Amino acid sequence: MTAKQNFDTARLRLRGLLPSDRSFIADLISDENARRYLGGPVPMAQREAYISRYFSGDIEKGQMVWLVEAKETHLPLGMIFVSKHKDGGDFELSYQFRPAAWGFGYAAEAAKRILDYALNDMQLTRLIAETQSINVASCRLLERLGMKELRRVQRFGAEQIIYAS
Repeated sequence: MTAKQNFDTARLRLRGLLPSDRSFIADLISDENARRYLGGPVPMAQREAYISRYFSGDIEKGQMVWLVEAKETHLPLGMIFVSKHKDGGDFELSYQFRPAAWGFGYAAEAAKRILDYALNDMQLTRLIAETQSINVASCRLLERLGMKELRRVQRFGAEQIIYAS
Protein backbone atom coordinates (compact mmCIF):
# COMPACT_ATOMS: atom_id res chain seq x y z
CA MET A 1 0.00 0.00 0.00
CA THR A 2 1.26 3.49 -0.76
CA ALA A 3 0.47 6.79 0.90
CA LYS A 4 -3.05 6.93 2.29
CA GLN A 5 -3.35 10.70 2.06
CA ASN A 6 -2.94 12.97 -0.97
CA PHE A 7 -1.62 16.52 -0.73
CA ASP A 8 -1.74 19.58 -2.93
CA THR A 9 0.74 22.43 -2.96
CA ALA A 10 0.64 25.54 -5.12
CA ARG A 11 1.87 23.64 -8.19
CA LEU A 12 1.91 19.98 -7.25
CA ARG A 13 -0.24 17.03 -6.33
CA LEU A 14 1.34 14.36 -4.14
CA ARG A 15 -0.68 11.18 -4.35
CA GLY A 16 -0.52 7.49 -3.73
CA LEU A 17 0.76 5.27 -6.50
CA LEU A 18 -1.55 3.87 -9.16
CA PRO A 19 -0.88 0.81 -11.34
CA SER A 20 -0.59 3.18 -14.30
CA ASP A 21 2.49 4.76 -12.64
CA ARG A 22 4.62 1.64 -13.13
CA SER A 23 6.02 2.82 -16.46
CA PHE A 24 7.03 6.22 -15.06
CA ILE A 25 8.66 4.57 -12.05
CA ALA A 26 10.55 2.13 -14.29
CA ASP A 27 11.85 5.04 -16.37
CA LEU A 28 12.80 7.04 -13.26
CA ILE A 29 14.72 4.27 -11.52
CA SER A 30 16.56 3.39 -14.73
CA ASP A 31 17.59 6.99 -15.45
CA GLU A 32 21.34 7.40 -14.98
CA ASN A 33 21.11 11.11 -14.10
CA ALA A 34 18.17 10.75 -11.70
CA ARG A 35 19.96 7.92 -9.90
CA ARG A 36 23.48 9.42 -9.94
CA TYR A 37 23.60 9.83 -6.14
CA LEU A 38 21.21 6.98 -5.37
CA GLY A 39 23.35 4.00 -6.24
CA GLY A 40 22.94 4.25 -10.00
CA PRO A 41 20.23 2.95 -12.28
CA VAL A 42 18.38 -0.12 -11.06
CA PRO A 43 19.41 -3.04 -13.31
CA MET A 44 16.71 -4.40 -15.62
CA ALA A 45 16.62 -7.76 -13.80
CA GLN A 46 15.79 -6.02 -10.49
CA ARG A 47 13.34 -3.35 -11.66
CA GLU A 48 10.10 -5.25 -11.20
CA ALA A 49 10.98 -6.29 -7.64
CA TYR A 50 12.09 -2.74 -6.88
CA ILE A 51 8.83 -1.26 -8.20
CA SER A 52 6.74 -3.85 -6.36
CA ARG A 53 8.34 -2.77 -3.06
CA TYR A 54 7.05 0.76 -3.64
CA PHE A 55 3.53 -0.58 -4.05
CA SER A 56 3.67 -2.91 -1.04
CA GLY A 57 5.04 -0.50 1.58
CA ASP A 58 2.98 1.26 4.23
CA ILE A 59 3.76 3.20 7.37
CA GLU A 60 3.38 0.09 9.55
CA LYS A 61 6.15 -1.47 7.45
CA GLY A 62 8.08 1.77 7.65
CA GLN A 63 7.42 3.27 4.21
CA MET A 64 5.08 5.79 2.59
CA VAL A 65 5.42 6.72 -1.07
CA TRP A 66 3.87 9.56 -3.06
CA LEU A 67 4.05 10.22 -6.76
CA VAL A 68 4.64 13.92 -7.38
CA GLU A 69 2.87 15.34 -10.41
CA ALA A 70 2.26 18.77 -11.85
CA LYS A 71 -1.19 19.82 -10.66
CA GLU A 72 -2.31 21.39 -13.94
CA THR A 73 -0.95 18.83 -16.41
CA HIS A 74 -0.83 15.66 -14.26
CA LEU A 75 2.66 15.10 -15.66
CA PRO A 76 4.62 12.88 -13.24
CA LEU A 77 7.74 14.65 -12.01
CA GLY A 78 9.15 12.36 -9.34
CA MET A 79 8.54 10.49 -6.13
CA ILE A 80 8.91 11.34 -2.47
CA PHE A 81 9.15 8.96 0.47
CA VAL A 82 9.03 8.70 4.23
CA SER A 83 10.61 5.47 5.37
CA LYS A 84 12.55 3.94 8.23
CA HIS A 85 16.16 5.06 8.06
CA LYS A 86 18.88 2.43 7.68
CA ASP A 87 20.17 3.21 11.17
CA GLY A 88 16.85 2.20 12.71
CA GLY A 89 15.40 4.83 15.01
CA ASP A 90 14.31 7.67 12.76
CA PHE A 91 12.12 8.13 9.75
CA GLU A 92 13.84 9.47 6.64
CA LEU A 93 12.65 11.86 3.96
CA SER A 94 13.92 10.99 0.50
CA TYR A 95 13.02 11.88 -3.06
CA GLN A 96 13.95 11.35 -6.67
CA PHE A 97 12.83 13.47 -9.61
CA ARG A 98 13.24 13.17 -13.35
CA PRO A 99 16.04 15.45 -14.57
CA ALA A 100 13.63 17.50 -16.72
CA ALA A 101 11.97 18.60 -13.44
CA TRP A 102 15.21 19.78 -11.81
CA GLY A 103 15.79 23.47 -11.15
CA PHE A 104 12.14 24.50 -10.79
CA GLY A 105 11.77 24.07 -7.03
CA TYR A 106 9.45 21.07 -7.31
CA ALA A 107 11.50 18.85 -4.99
CA ALA A 108 11.66 21.59 -2.35
CA GLU A 109 7.91 22.24 -2.62
CA ALA A 110 7.06 18.56 -2.28
CA ALA A 111 9.60 17.95 0.48
CA LYS A 112 8.33 20.90 2.52
CA ARG A 113 4.77 19.54 2.36
CA ILE A 114 5.84 16.06 3.45
CA LEU A 115 8.10 17.44 6.17
CA ASP A 116 5.17 19.45 7.55
CA TYR A 117 2.96 16.35 7.38
CA ALA A 118 5.52 14.18 9.19
CA LEU A 119 6.17 16.64 11.99
CA ASN A 120 2.58 17.79 12.53
CA ASP A 121 0.15 15.07 11.46
CA MET A 122 2.38 12.04 12.05
CA GLN A 123 3.71 13.76 15.19
CA LEU A 124 7.28 12.70 14.58
CA THR A 125 9.77 14.61 16.72
CA ARG A 126 12.12 14.88 13.75
CA LEU A 127 12.67 13.64 10.24
CA ILE A 128 16.11 12.95 8.84
CA ALA A 129 17.47 12.92 5.31
CA GLU A 130 20.68 11.39 3.99
CA THR A 131 22.49 12.51 0.88
CA GLN A 132 25.97 12.28 -0.55
CA SER A 133 28.10 15.27 0.40
CA ILE A 134 28.95 15.80 -3.28
CA ASN A 135 25.25 16.16 -4.11
CA VAL A 136 25.35 19.92 -3.56
CA ALA A 137 21.83 20.53 -4.93
CA SER A 138 20.28 18.09 -2.46
CA CYS A 139 22.33 19.50 0.43
CA ARG A 140 21.12 23.01 -0.39
CA LEU A 141 17.52 21.85 -0.68
CA LEU A 142 17.61 20.22 2.75
CA GLU A 143 19.22 23.31 4.27
CA ARG A 144 16.52 25.53 2.66
CA LEU A 145 13.96 23.33 4.42
CA GLY A 146 15.62 24.22 7.73
CA MET A 147 17.28 20.86 8.19
CA LYS A 148 20.66 20.89 9.95
CA GLU A 149 23.64 18.63 9.48
CA LEU A 150 23.56 15.95 12.17
CA ARG A 151 26.58 13.86 11.21
CA ARG A 152 28.64 12.46 8.35
CA VAL A 153 29.11 8.79 7.63
CA GLN A 154 30.87 6.67 5.05
CA ARG A 155 28.28 4.49 3.35
CA PHE A 156 27.72 3.13 -0.15
CA GLY A 157 31.30 4.03 -1.08
CA ALA A 158 30.84 7.76 -0.46
CA GLU A 159 30.63 10.34 2.29
CA GLN A 160 27.01 10.88 3.31
CA ILE A 161 25.57 13.79 5.27
CA ILE A 162 22.66 13.04 7.55
CA TYR A 163 20.42 16.05 8.10
CA ALA A 164 17.72 16.41 10.78
CA SER A 165 14.69 18.67 11.00
